[in-house]
Amino acid sequence: MSRLSLKARQDLIETLYVQFHDPRYLEWDPLSVVRRFGGGGALNPEKSDQEYLALISALFAFGGVKQIIASVNRAIGLLELSPGGARIPSYQEEELAYRLTGFRHRIYTGQDLFAITRLYQRSVLVHGSLRAHFLVHHDPGAETIETGLAGLIREYKKWSQALSAVGPHFKHMLNSPEDGSTCKRWLMLLKWLIRKDDGIDLGLWAGSKELRPEQLLIPLDTHLFTISRKLGLTRMKTANWKTANEVTMNLKKIDPLDPTRFDFSLCRYGMFEYRNLNEKKLLP
Repeated sequence: MSRLSLKARQDLIETLYVQFHDPRYLEWDPLSVVRRFGGGGALNPEKSDQEYLALISALFAFGGVKQIIASVNRAIGLLELSPGGARIPSYQEEELAYRLTGFRHRIYTGQDLFAITRLYQRSVLVHGSLRAHFLVHHDPGAETIETGLAGLIREYKKWSQALSAVGPHFKHMLNSPEDGSTCKRWLMLLKWLIRKDDGIDLGLWAGSKELRPEQLLIPLDTHLFTISRKLGLTRMKTANWKTANEVTMNLKKIDPLDPTRFDFSLCRYGMFEYRNLNEKKLLP
């Protein structure tokens, strides 16, 4: 556990932010693929495939970064997506299933990608966009986005019962705060969409008082959990939903209005630290 004083911890985290919060490091992030596709704007995310690509890129975000990016690019190829091209919801069920036959990303198969795509299509059909669907469940006055995420996942689980087929591991795509999970990939997606950060987070849902950066929670994976313990951001011994809350609340002591802005820099620091890379070689 860290023995850093609060001031020393704040100074170190801000130092890492200055050093690593840089779009040059997107090379090690699936968000780099999503950024190739233009957005429809904060209030019109349905005008672009960017919202959908952010969804699948976040849900595929486990394992090696190169493999994640390769899988997202393969999905783009199978669906013949291009900036300004046909939108995902235009594909009917039979054609979509045919296009995704043979797809695989680690434990996920084409059936899993088909299933989450069909759920996204239904969000667009019923609500107009994933953003609008999320807002149905979200409490704008709440301290965090927990209610909105739990409600969305609960409805997706219900909708998935009507799908013709799902892969054996599809349930892992629908982690929920109600399960006590860290929900790392969903929290990462929401950070990408709600935070507006030139060159990094998309801000596709930004621009309204209903969704605010201070409501976001840190997307906590194994490396970031270890770093958070070393920095004294949590005393929890395991990573779960409560841990993500605790880490975020401590980051709010540094930035009450935008605590997850430190996520990208802490993750990049973790990547270089745990892979024994010399970050100085990556900087001019």
